[in-house]
Amino acid sequence: MNNLTKSNFFRIAAALCLLCCLVLTGCSTVPSGKDSGFTLDAQNGIYRVTAVPYGSHSKQKFDIYLPLDYQSKENLDIFVCIHGGSYFRGDRYDMNDLYLDMVKNHGVAVATMDYRLVSPTNNFFLKEMFEDVCSAIDKIASVCNENDLKIDKAALMGFSAGGHFALLYSYTMIEKCPFDLVFCVDYVGPADLTDEAFLAKTEEKRFEQLGKLFKKRLGVKDIKDAIPYFKEYSPIEYVTPSIIPTICAYGMKDEIVPFSICESFKKKLDECGCTYELTVFPNSNHGLDAPEDAPLQVVVAEQIQDYMKKYF
Repeated sequence: MNNLTKSNFFRIAAALCLLCCLVLTGCSTVPSGKDSGFTLDAQNGIYRVTAVPYGSHSKQKFDIYLPLDYQSKENLDIFVCIHGGSYFRGDRYDMNDLYLDMVKNHGVAVATMDYRLVSPTNNFFLKEMFEDVCSAIDKIASVCNENDLKIDKAALMGFSAGGHFALLYSYTMIEKCPFDLVFCVDYVGPADLTDEAFLAKTEEKRFEQLGKLFKKRLGVKDIKDAIPYFKEYSPIEYVTPSIIPTICAYGMKDEIVPFSICESFKKKLDECGCTYELTVFPNSNHGLDAPEDAPLQVVVAEQIQDYMKKYF
């Protein structure tokens, strides 16, 4: 298996910055000859099925990408990927270059989902978002079965808010997951939503409007009054010695997900004797993109490669 390239992991870092978003370019497609649901994306060198609905909302859709030689494989491993965006922005195309690289150069399937987001015009929050993640994964498995795709092992990968949901699903839904879920990759996910520094972000000027929206959504005047709700959706609350292996990456100078979350998460993982890899980017903000930390992108890439070799 080739090493994941350094350039692709710089794209990961860039996409974690909340104002940056990659847009999927158009491509030509032709029928695959085996599965009517999948078409050949000749431009990118993969097979894909796109915008598969798992609910009635416009955001409840996902894509599945397959390697060109999938028809000759007895089975496939799959990454299910969840985008970030502070719960109010982002979409399933944010990390598209990375997903294409994984499919073309590492022979895995990739599924990437959208989910309902917080906005002033709806009542969605963590409960509804996590329900979407669960429903999407069930539907992804259903589509694979319907198209006679034999999935061997699965991993979850998430970025920021998506890292939060990837952890939460991995630690709470393992028995109900339709796939054999074997590890999780978390990039700067807020593992503890009750962290004081994290809750204090809602009072900062740059997050003021989002904080007001969260408080309105939760029906509280002080965000700390919603701690029971946040606790229910905090992955750290579900860490036990039996959780699946986890790869984590956090920035020590993160201004969105405070480093104190990383510290408490690590402490809990250590107390429970969990199998995990943690890479701390000492000079990086939320995007993990400080030039001095560039070698650490390769470290995380190698950890993912090692986990693929060991658990897939």
